[in-house]
Formats: sequence, structure tokens, C-alpha cells
Amino acid sequence: MRFAFALLALAACSGAEDPDDNAADDTADQTDDTADMTDDTADMTDDMSIDAPPASLDLLVINEVAPGETPDWFEVVNVSGAALDLSLFSYCDVPDDFTKAKPFPAMSLAAGARYAQDVDDTISGFKLGGDEALYVYRISDSALVDSVDWDEGAAPMGMSYARIPDTTGDFVMGSTQTKGAPN
Repeated sequence: MRFAFALLALAACSGAEDPDDNAADDTADQTDDTADMTDDTADMTDDMSIDAPPASLDLLVINEVAPGETPDWFEVVNVSGAALDLSLFSYCDVPDDFTKAKPFPAMSLAAGARYAQDVDDTISGFKLGGDEALYVYRISDSALVDSVDWDEGAAPMGMSYARIPDTTGDFVMGSTQTKGAPN
């Protein structure tokens, strides 16, 4: 008994703590660490919401282009599950040249619906040529929604350059234009 008392006295003088006290301190430290991690996670979530990429832009796809026509034209399709306000989007033939971009007309485009846009120097200030590109942007944040680029001869006059299969496939030269209809 004297030996146990001497050990307790020695422990008290040396600064050693009661094991039960350590458990309480460890639990408090873990609680503080958990709170710090929660704060850090909240900060990261806040940062991610600022830097996160925009929601899916798979709303409107360029489905067909017909350069060399009078006027040139291209078709877009609303592939989202809801109607879109087409005027929230613009198009141009130079990437990121928003001074040249033209807004689509103010109209609601139903889910699955097609819209053909005429393009010529008097309407849009540019034409679609034999070696060209076309870009569609969301106006609110200038996010690229869809684009297509074709080489000389890929879309000759009287033919089209269209997605096969319709709305989802790669662009290929087609012998028949399908303005307003599935490719």
C-alpha cells in the first residue's frame, strides 16, 4: 500500500495526469479538431461554389450547317428536357469574339425542337464559308455551349454538314439538307 501511495505521489509531483483526465482531454481535442475540419470543409465548399464549372451546357446543339447557300443557315436543337429561351444564347464564327456574336431571336424553343438560323453579311455580318467554324455561347457567362469546325470541301454548296446520328453523332457531309427535320 505504501508503494502505491508513493507512486501516486510521484506521479502528482512529476506532472503526470490521471488516465481518466487524459481521455476527457483527448475527447475535447477531437471535438475541436472535428469542428476545425467542419469549418475547413465549409470554406472549401464555399470556394468550390465560386470556382466550380458551370452546370452542364448540353442544352442546345448545333445539328447541321449549310454553308454556300443563299443565305447560309445552320440548325440548333434543344436537347434539354425543358423549353429554352433562345435569346439567352448567341452565335458567331470566331471563337470568343463576343463583339461579333449575334443573339438568337427572342423565342421559346420547346424540348426537342429545332431552329434554323439564316446567316449572311446583312443578317449577322458574316457568312459561313467552305473552311469555317461556328460557335454557340450562353450570353450570361460567355460559356461555350457547342461548336463545329469544318475544312474546305466538308460542306460543299447544296449539301450539308450534319450530325449523324441526329443531335448526337459526329459531323459528316450529307447529300441532302434536312433543315428543320432529323438528319
